[in-house]
Amino acid sequence: MTNRSTTSSGPQCGGLAYVEDNDADAMMIETAAQQSNCVYDLTRYSSIAGFFDHLDAAGAGETVRPEAVLLDINLPDGSGFEVLNMIRQSYSPEELPVAVFSGGESNADLHRSYDLGANLYLNKPMEFPEYRRRIAGICGFFARLTRSREVE
Repeated sequence: MTNRSTTSSGPQCGGLAYVEDNDADAMMIETAAQQSNCVYDLTRYSSIAGFFDHLDAAGAGETVRPEAVLLDINLPDGSGFEVLNMIRQSYSPEELPVAVFSGGESNADLHRSYDLGANLYLNKPMEFPEYRRRIAGICGFFARLTRSREVE
């Protein structure tokens, strides 16, 4: 079952989709986004299948495609690397920016993320103030990308 939540009213997705299976991390993301005045509505997908169901529906014009994706690497139904690879088969980094937000600190994960087309890679911090700063940075990064696409 897909767990979806939004931080504010607005279209289902169309904002920032995040793929995160861990409820505690999801709560941290939601709280950090609210406290940092993230400009995006957030939609959570707790599984890869739920996320791709949404992307397929968006491709068919049945719903709105997310503007950006925040992606965990370790997911119960597969790897975030697989998700990133599949996203890049259909969307360029400019069309659908992806930030990998990982609990691991492996240089191999960082390099693999960028090799597969991630726009950004950040480790999940342990302390909430740093978590909030990183989520604010991710939201700001995506907002700048969105504005630059609109100018073109």
